[in-house]
Amino acid sequence: MIHKILPNSYYSIGLMSGTSMDGVDASLILSDGIVIHDIISSVSIPYPRPLIKNVKDLIVSFANKEFNRNKFIRVSNELSELNLSVVNKIIDISNKVKINPDLIGYHGQTIFHSPEDTVTFQIGNPQYLSDRLKVPVVSDFRMCDILNGGEGAPLTPIYHKAKIATEQGGNPIAIVNIGGISNITYLNGENIEAFDCGPGNCIIDDLCREYYDIPFDDKGKIASSGKIDHDFVNNILSDEFFNKRPPKSLDRNYFHKYIPSIHGLPNDKIASFSYLTAYTIVNAIESFGARPHKIVLTGGGSKNRYIFDKINEISGIGISIMEDFGFSSQYVEAEAFAYLAIRSHRGLPITFPTTTGINMPMSGGKIYNPQPCAPTN
Repeated sequence: MIHKILPNSYYSIGLMSGTSMDGVDASLILSDGIVIHDIISSVSIPYPRPLIKNVKDLIVSFANKEFNRNKFIRVSNELSELNLSVVNKIIDISNKVKINPDLIGYHGQTIFHSPEDTVTFQIGNPQYLSDRLKVPVVSDFRMCDILNGGEGAPLTPIYHKAKIATEQGGNPIAIVNIGGISNITYLNGENIEAFDCGPGNCIIDDLCREYYDIPFDDKGKIASSGKIDHDFVNNILSDEFFNKRPPKSLDRNYFHKYIPSIHGLPNDKIASFSYLTAYTIVNAIESFGARPHKIVLTGGGSKNRYIFDKINEISGIGISIMEDFGFSSQYVEAEAFAYLAIRSHRGLPITFPTTTGINMPMSGGKIYNPQPCAPTN
């Protein structure tokens, strides 16, 4: 196989369930954890509606410091079965070219993230996946960073650098991932900085489900029909998070406390939160010493034309999306966790002082190896 010719290279599948909770993305890459040799295939399976509800219920339970062990196990098992399905799907595709994975990077579904409490929690069962697939699974990517003083997020900047650095041309560039939460990676030569900017799609998606029974605002059409409540937006911008110096990170539900205070029609609420997403991204971009010459958007929010146009309007900086470079916005995080699994396996750092606030570059993740079946009587 190809990776036997390329030293220290692995076929790795990355699994990502983001804070938008829309489904599981999987990508198979070939890499040595430094250079991305090939992105072979990617697939996605949407979350069934009952799973979305169950995950949201768990998120609320954890936020309220309540814990139902039976429900936790049930939802974790549901999620693991869905991840098993998507891995089998991508393996079936890959077997046509005689490729079998060497590693799996499994992020799981975040249900609680609070670095100040030294807690980050992703549900899922990596040991179950490893046992079923007979492949080592790397998971628990965030905890080592948090236990050593970091924010535990964002984790994708080192992959952003590997993926897009050749496009810099020596100029600063900002890569913005608009998932449930927005985060930014700023590249300037060899320097890399990153942090969470603010809300991304999470509140917008929740409002779309509540008022329109749809999973997201397709191309920002609903936001485009609404009016922005600038007083409401300015009130949120006074939140202490925006005065905190980076690196910094956010829990998915951090800004949900503001939802009850917004008035107006549903499309007005979606317009206001969509504008907030765009404004906080530009605000983050303006915090760097040298303005980037280009903004590259990725993640599901990069397809939201309303947010795209507002970022362009407020920043005055040229904007591209990952597809402009021949890459996929949808699968960049799944690819990233395939890449991080390789780096973890090789003991290479995945977090850095300028990306999570940790004291020194550090590897992370826990490797779950397939366990032999227990003997039976």
